[in-house]
This record gives sequence, structure tokens and C-alpha cells, in this order.
Amino acid sequence: MKHIPVILFGVGGVGRALVQQIVASRDQMLARNACHFELVALADSHHWLWQPQGLSNEQLLAAVAAKQERQPLGDQPRPGNLEIVQQAEAAWLNNVIIVDVTASDGMEPVLDFALERRYGVVLANKKPLAGPWPTARRYFNHPLLRHESTVGGGQPVIATLRYLLDTNDPILRIEGQLSGTLGFICQQMDEGVPFSRALAAAKGRGYTEPDPREDLAGRDVMRKVMILGRMAGWPLEENDIQVESLYPSALAHLSVREFMAAAVALDPALRDRVNAAGVAGEVLRYVAELSAGQGTVGLRPVPMGSALANLKYISFRTGRYNDEPLLIAGKGAGVEMTAAGVLGDMVDLAREAFGR
Repeated sequence: MKHIPVILFGVGGVGRALVQQIVASRDQMLARNACHFELVALADSHHWLWQPQGLSNEQLLAAVAAKQERQPLGDQPRPGNLEIVQQAEAAWLNNVIIVDVTASDGMEPVLDFALERRYGVVLANKKPLAGPWPTARRYFNHPLLRHESTVGGGQPVIATLRYLLDTNDPILRIEGQLSGTLGFICQQMDEGVPFSRALAAAKGRGYTEPDPREDLAGRDVMRKVMILGRMAGWPLEENDIQVESLYPSALAHLSVREFMAAAVALDPALRDRVNAAGVAGEVLRYVAELSAGQGTVGLRPVPMGSALANLKYISFRTGRYNDEPLLIAGKGAGVEMTAAGVLGDMVDLAREAFGR
């Protein structure tokens, strides 16, 4: 049995779900993959747990319970991100996997340090892959880096695109609804709910980021489609993708509370767009489109009766799938699905990079 040390950055919803899935799948991992994931470090934004021999299942589940109750992860103030990984090297740990399920900026030095030492890296954090191309390019097609959960949550979007590229099927066009949050808001508006109320409902259900403008600006969707485009062979930068924000820049400086109140002013214009689409037998959806190295992200009319009007999906139009695109659709969203995608990447690294 191969023991794989794991350092986990991020113990929010996805991180907690991942820890629980690792603990619950111990017997399955042993039977199917002859490996045991030893979580040696958990780090949130303020504290960390560190045990070079691996934290016990009891310690891991206690940490998850503490975080769910909004309690500190532990009483040890965390060192810097790079210092945490350096601890693994100082402890002579081999075949380490670094897992980043945060949304943090500036993780590139950590990833570079890890990859230089032949550690594995699994990302749900999109930012390293969507940064400036001269920096991000080193992470694409790296044999020790996996990132299935950066696009589509648990859907096999990255794996499918890799398959297409590996079989020399050129990518002609990529399209999709990549935000479950914005999909929910659009469906609410279909039913006559004003935008501001639909937004409040999404926030109340925990669908949005703490600041909903993170979702409404479309930058998360932009990052997702940029990652796919870069995989397809287009060295995209942000200015290659036109992004429609669903709020004006005049509201950017407000507090979250002030913004939620001010969002009422956006209702009339969006209601008019919804009504205009309805007259034409269409509904508005927030869609990303990319081809020939350029793209758009924003609201687009979709035929009302189309199955795609109610799905979170990605479609690839390729040399072989040109008359009818290859479509991946399904739930995809949610912490459990995203965590499962991360765990799948960890298993893939254990099999492919570190052997049995």
C-alpha cells in the first residue's frame, strides 16, 4: 500500500467535504487503488493542523466539526503558504500532493516549489491557471498537476477536453452555461421575479459569494472559459474575452448591504430584456462562448423550449463533433461535487504519477 501525504489549503465548504470523502473512502481507496491519503496538514486563512505522520480520522472529523461551527481550526497560527510546503520537505516526505481549494491570489510560488520537488498538485482554485499567460503556461499539460474541479465542478469537463486533444481532434468552439448562481437568477427572472429579489434569494440560499458582485461581474465564468481555451491551444489573456457585468461600475464601491439595496435600480432594465426575449420565444441565460482565441461572456437569448435553457452545460464543437457538438451537462455544482472532482484528481495522480 502506498501512503500519499496530502497538504490541504482551504477548509471551507469544499475542503470540509473533501476531508469527509477521504475519511469515508478509506476502504475503497485501499481496495481499488492500493493507496492511503495521509492528510498531514490542513490550513485555513488563520490557523493550521500539522502532523507529519498523518492526522487521524478522529482529528480530521473533529477539525471539520469545528469549522462547521465557525470555530478555529486549531490553536496554532499558520505559517506562510510556502513555509507550509517547505515543512513537508524538511520532514522528508515523498510523493506529496498539494491540494488548493481556496480562491486565493498569489499561490504560484507554492505551486512552483511543489512541482520542482516532484510533488503533485491538485487545483480547484482557478486563479493560477487564469493569470497572465507567461506565468500560467507552465501549469498546462504538466504531468504532476490536475485541475478537474476548476471547470464544471464534478462534471468530467477537463478530462473530456484532454481526451479530445489527445486524440488529435481540433477544438473549433467552446460554449456553456458555467455559473449555477447566474442560472438560478435567470430562471427566477423567467418567472417574473425582479432581478433584485432573485439575487437576494440566491444570496439567502448560499448560492452566491459573500459579495454577490463576485458572481455578477462574470469574472469567475471568464476564468473557467479561459482555462478551457488555453487548454485548447489559444494563449488567451483577459482582454481577449469580452465580459458583461450585471451591475454598473457606479455600484462597485458600495458595501454589500448597500449594494443589495441599490440592486433594485437594476430591475427595470433587466425586466425589459427578459420581456423582449419572451416575446421572441426565448429566455435570457448567462453564456460563455469562445472560438478562434476570442470570446464573449454575458446574457444571451436562448430558445425557450431548448434543453440548454435549463442546464448547466459545456459543449465542444470539434473536427469530429462539428455537425453536432459534444455536450456535457448535469448538476456539476455544489461542494460535494467539487470535492469529488478534487478527490478524483488525487486518485489519478496516485495512479499515474506515483504508481501503485
